[in-house]
Amino acid sequence: MLSAIKNLLGKEHETSPPPEYLEEEFIPKRIENPNFLTDTAQINKLLKSIEQQAVLCTITFTNSDEEFSSSILDVKPHERTLYLDALTPDHGNSNIGNNTPLKLSTHLNGIHLAFKLTQLETYNSQGIAYYKAPFPERVFYPQRRKSLRVKPSTSHIPFSGRISKNDASLGGTVYDISRSGIGIKISNTHSRILRGDKIEKCYIMLEDYRLDFEMTVRFTKKSNSDSQPTLIGGTFEKLSNQSQKKLARFLISLEREEIRKNKS
Repeated sequence: MLSAIKNLLGKEHETSPPPEYLEEEFIPKRIENPNFLTDTAQINKLLKSIEQQAVLCTITFTNSDEEFSSSILDVKPHERTLYLDALTPDHGNSNIGNNTPLKLSTHLNGIHLAFKLTQLETYNSQGIAYYKAPFPERVFYPQRRKSLRVKPSTSHIPFSGRISKNDASLGGTVYDISRSGIGIKISNTHSRILRGDKIEKCYIMLEDYRLDFEMTVRFTKKSNSDSQPTLIGGTFEKLSNQSQKKLARFLISLEREEIRKNKS
């Protein structure tokens, strides 16, 4: 499904002048702040990195504290627009409309970033919604370094689960993790994994704690090379309160580790 949407969107590689924006509500107005990106080329490069690395994103709205998950499907530099996947849980999609702004936040190369999206337009592919939005006028991106390519050290965390539709085993390693979802490099399944598939009996080890959960696949990214793993990403489901606390502590420790690396 995701590949169908991506094929529909296509790829472009030009730039054009920025459109006008409504007033910011999520980030300060002082665009000279060094913690913000305002250059069109830099914003485009950052958005492309989020797309290409299939990073899970957290979506929030001004009138609610609830968090939703999504991902950037495509970036079109010549239009200065991006395409955003449907939100999870599904009821979050009802918040989009009537020019309601949303805040997108995520971690890229170990650095937290956030920006506001407005003027979202709704599209549909085979019954699944996705959204088009103008580039953000500015992006909160502190501690940025041109040479930084370090990610939290999650590459050695094994993952195990079973695909609900056929009970096939699924193994791999964690490449991205947040409070709301996880990205996996798949290593040992011959089953075709599709957007919307349920993965059950999942677990990873966070140090000495076993994190049990289920997940719904929100995107897949199949490599063109047999030597490279397929990437999938999804949202956590059925996390116990204790697991949520353990996960939050684990993420804080990763963030502190990344800050120490950046300072050294």
